[in-house]
Order: sequence, then C-alpha cells, then structure tokens
Amino acid sequence: MVTPMRIGVALVFIALIGLAVAVALLGADPPASAVASPSGPARADPSPSPSALASTPPGSGGLASIDERVAFWEARVAASATDYSSTLALIDAYLTRVRATGDLADITRAQAALERARGLAPVNDVGLLLREGLVAFTGHDFIAAGEAARAMLDLDPGNEAGVALLGDASIELGDEKAAIAAYQELAPLGTAPVLSRLARYDLLTGDVEGAESTMRSAIAAAETEGFPDQVAGYRLQLAEFLRGENRLDEAAAEYEAVLVALPDSAAAMGGLARVHEAGGRRDEAIGLLERATAILPTPQLVAELGDLHALAGDDTRAAEAYALVERIAAVAQATGGVYDRQLVLFLADHDLRASDAVSMAAAELATRRDVFGYDAHAWALYRTGDLEAAAAAAEEAMRLGTPDGRILYHAGLIAAARGATDEARDFLSRANRHSASLPSLQAVELERVLDELEN
Repeated sequence: MVTPMRIGVALVFIALIGLAVAVALLGADPPASAVASPSGPARADPSPSPSALASTPPGSGGLASIDERVAFWEARVAASATDYSSTLALIDAYLTRVRATGDLADITRAQAALERARGLAPVNDVGLLLREGLVAFTGHDFIAAGEAARAMLDLDPGNEAGVALLGDASIELGDEKAAIAAYQELAPLGTAPVLSRLARYDLLTGDVEGAESTMRSAIAAAETEGFPDQVAGYRLQLAEFLRGENRLDEAAAEYEAVLVALPDSAAAMGGLARVHEAGGRRDEAIGLLERATAILPTPQLVAELGDLHALAGDDTRAAEAYALVERIAAVAQATGGVYDRQLVLFLADHDLRASDAVSMAAAELATRRDVFGYDAHAWALYRTGDLEAAAAAAEEAMRLGTPDGRILYHAGLIAAARGATDEARDFLSRANRHSASLPSLQAVELERVLDELEN
C-alpha cells in the first residue's frame, strides 16, 4: 500500500512529467495541451520522486542539476544490482531529463531501467505500475499508460497518482468523459497539479474564463506549496494561454518571468519568440529561436525558425531548418514516433509529402482520437485535395468548441476550398482572434485569405 504522503509526492511528479511532454515532445501548439498531465512545465525541477524520499541526490534545478541527479542514481544502481528503490528513482530522473532536454535516448534508458525494475519489484507493486504508465505516456503509448493506471487503481482504489494518470491518458485518447471524471475525483485536493489539469480541460471544452481563473489558482497554489520551478511551469501554461488569446503583452510578461526562473526553458523561448514575431520584432524572435533550438531541437521549434528565415527572405537557412525537421523526426521514430504529429503538421503546413502526412495522421487516429489528432488529419487531407474527408475530420476537431487558432484556421481554409464562403469567413475571423497561436507562415496566410474573402 502506498502511503498518503507518497501518493501526494507522486501526484506532483506525474504532473511535472505531463505538461513537459505536452510542451516539449508533443509539440502541441495550443495552450489546451500545454497542461500538467503526466508531465509538467517544460524545465521544472520536480520534488523528489516517491522512491527518493530517503536519500536525495545533489543539486536543485537546471540542466547541470538534472545531469547530477541522473549520475547519482546511475551510480547507486550500478553499486547494487538489487536496489529497487534506486532503480525507480533512476527512471524518474531519466523522465525528468527527457522533458528538460528533448533527448529521446532517455526514453530508451528509462525503458531499460524499467525492465530491470520489473525483475526486482515486489508482487503487485503500485510504484512499478506508476513508472510503467509514465514511461509509456512519455513514449506516446497512451493505451498502455491508461492500462497501467487502471492496474494501479485495481490494487489501490483511489490512488491519486493512478487517477491522474488515467485522466491524462484519457485526454490523449480522446475520451474526455473519462478524463473529467478522473479530474473531478481529484478536484477536492485543490493542489496546483490538479488545478492545472482542470484548467486544461476547461480550455479544451471552450470555457476560456474558467480556464484562465483556474490556471491562476494553480500558480497561487504552487507558490503556497513552495516549489519555484513548479510555479514557473504553471506560469508557462498561463503564458501559452495568453498567447493563444492574442494577449501579447501579458503573455510576454509571463514568458519572461519563466525565463528568470528557468533560463534554459526552450518552451518559454519559443513562445516568447512567437510573441515577438506577432509584434513585428522578427530579429529578436529569430535570436530566441536559435537559442531554443540549440537547447531543445523539436520539429516544431526548428520549423518555426525556418519559417522566420523564409519570411525574412533567407531561403538557404530556411531550407536547412526544414531539412533538419525531417531528420529529427526520422531519428525519433526509433523511440515510437513521439514527433509524428509535429511532422504531420510540418508537412501539411509546407505542402510537402501530403500522402505521407495523411497516412501518419490516420495511423495515429487509430488509437489517439483527441481533437488535435483530428485537426492534423483534416489539414493533411486538405493538402491532398480530399475536401469532403477533410471537412469531416475538421468537424471532429471542433466537436468540443476548443478556442484554438490552428483548428479554426484549418477549418476555414477547408471551407473556402469547398466553396462555403460564409462558413470560411466565420472560421477564419475566429481564428484571427487567436492568430498568435499559429505558425508564422500560417499567420501571414490567414491575413491574406481573410482579405480576399472580405473584399
């Protein structure tokens, strides 16, 4: 049986594994997916893992500290072939580092440590099942993550970490009813990780005011709980929301606050770069993206850097960035395709290999039926000219009323191509209210198409 204290610490840790995966690995552009799920803020330094309470490794925050933590637990595991608790702590350390650096090799390392842990674990150990679920979630095997959560709850009904993981996996699988049921079960706790999840759900389902209020409550709760890195993580969530609402000055202030606390946050740099580009400060945006991609070269960040070079007229550097996007995604295939959705969107954004983009999006939808998956599928189908199928997928993407610029922009272009001019004008006008959430090339295209429709 896991004690209440251990469950509480596990809930904080699982929150920090989730938002980071959303921001850093999933490449989810909208704030709705940048939430404390089985992850957390994109560079936060979580409290000790449930298995690490008795002996804490050196360091507190920053990449150097994370590397020290990994080295600490690697040494402990190497020194004792039967040290189960240290093996679990090593898994936690690898998952922390993968969200901080984007080094997908740490997923493979976590999987290897997990295999070792299986040979050491007591029968029906909830701690092992939690790591099974977190490793699966980080590798985008959301079905396995949900199964691990259910197995935890079979053994320990009401286990908060298990409930959280089940809710997070359910959101990724498009089962919003199961997700909100899990989150409502956690709601009485009132902790920052729980509030962050509730905010994510509010935004996903179109409750913008409720989402903002709950995000701010999550920040206040994290401040009370006393973990500065977690505070910065939840402020990153708020910054993404504000950018998505075109509240650029407020978003910039939040991103800058995150960077004071977490100077190496690639996610904050990337978001602030988008704010600068939307505000006409392209040189500053490019500089930030160059720094961000040096730290965390995700397809989304590298593609945005390429787009800014293209808009600045530097076609050579744009082409170099676009080629790098595809190389990064190809390498990531070895760890289960965690960048597949980012690659689908990149290909469709740039009208490249449309049939491949459709195949990848359809394969992901076979299991992961969230609204952003339908949106990616709709956008890829549009590029192939299959407008009826694209419209059907876009309708699924809009089923929850998610106020996301990208979903609305894609739906608008699909409607325009089908000759539904009034519908297209409506979608694109709404997308324009969230234009800072669009990739820079698409923001320019949105203005052009709206002008054509309105004149």
